[in-house]
Amino acid sequence: MADTPLESVPGWSKDHLSRLQKAWITTAEQVVALSATPRGIRSLSEQLGVSEAEAERLVGFARTKLPPEVRAEMESVVDTAQHGLGALDPDKSDENR
Repeated sequence: MADTPLESVPGWSKDHLSRLQKAWITTAEQVVALSATPRGIRSLSEQLGVSEAEAERLVGFARTKLPPEVRAEMESVVDTAQHGLGALDPDKSDENR
């Protein structure tokens, strides 16, 4: 799957792009996937400094740039409950220190 740069999405200003680049968000796929999370639109609106309605409008522009099958994949919520947070259990030998 090829990434769709946000620069190619109509309606996104240079300020919007700059704000998201600071958070390492640079593609339409990332924006659409983020919007599918429980607080995604709110997070985007805060990052962009716009209302939630404006963030939804911008996400809509990003959605239109994606092929239907990619859009569906990005919009599906993934259950990550069985994946850890990346932390290891403490080493038992460290408990006595």
